[in-house]
Amino acid sequence: MLRENQGLLVVKKENKFYLSNFTGSSGYLLITSKKKYILIEGKYKKQAQEQCKEFSIIVLKDKNFVQCLREICENNGVEELIFEENTVVYSLYKELQKLPFKLVESKNLVENQRAIKRYDEIEIIKKSCDIAQKSIERALDEFEINMSEKDLADNIERNAKKLGAEKIDFIIVVSGERGALPHGRPIDKKIELGELLTIDFGCIYNGYHSDITRTYSVGEVNFKLKEIYDVVKEAQQLGVSMVKPGINTKEIDRVVREYIKSAGFGEYFVHGLGHGIGVEGHEKPLLNECENNILKAGMVLTIEPGIYIPELGGARIEDTVLVTNDSYELLTTISKEFKEIGLC
Repeated sequence: MLRENQGLLVVKKENKFYLSNFTGSSGYLLITSKKKYILIEGKYKKQAQEQCKEFSIIVLKDKNFVQCLREICENNGVEELIFEENTVVYSLYKELQKLPFKLVESKNLVENQRAIKRYDEIEIIKKSCDIAQKSIERALDEFEINMSEKDLADNIERNAKKLGAEKIDFIIVVSGERGALPHGRPIDKKIELGELLTIDFGCIYNGYHSDITRTYSVGEVNFKLKEIYDVVKEAQQLGVSMVKPGINTKEIDRVVREYIKSAGFGEYFVHGLGHGIGVEGHEKPLLNECENNILKAGMVLTIEPGIYIPELGGARIEDTVLVTNDSYELLTTISKEFKEIGLC
């Protein structure tokens, strides 16, 4: 990963966790070809000792961070210091420029490594997905007509915590005309008969995210809403079926987008097809019209087309998908068959 004369400075919280298992809210990692260090305040010393077994712990006391960084780099023969250009704030960058080392932008060095999951990561993501989908299913078992979006969202969150989620990442619950809001947050609006209901939920388990979306029919809906649902379902299954090593994510997005366009709803699919998922809810690889990413075994990503029509409503269906050696595995398995809820 690093040449003998290079050092990698890690500031981004998710990258620190990925490389060291450290969950503290501050601190830095410095990785050289010879040794790995974590530089922290004294209050994090015990935590670092427990979580970062392979790292030498440096407690920042009288010396400031940059001075300490210089000494460690010089002791390890570092001549080039790689930094995270998308994370390092300008004030720190100005301080780093004072160091007698060549500064090199990371170009997503750690993020690219994170894109391909290890076996243990995959198992944790599977558990996170299992918690998320069971939380939705249990909440729907208790669903009643005229329950508010907010009350349904609260039930989903409550179930997730009971099932072991360490925290909630996000929750979207939208119904009726609000279904045209791709990222609408739940409000006090009542969920009524004749509406589509979209639930998009993700939680965090052992540091790893999950993401699943399902759309349901509250009682019987009109022909137009049923048509929207059917097109989204077919488009989503088409996208999932294309997942395999070697395919370009841009191609998957193109094929799905063309399918929705051919059905007459192209202008209403207003976001990318999906994204990677891991220690961040959105990470590499991205699936959209611009990104060229070649899928590889071990990647975990979402496929989530949607149609959103103002003053009518919308639908989205999303699965988290693992790229296997020759195909794919669904990590979210709730049925995508058209389902009416709220009926006795």
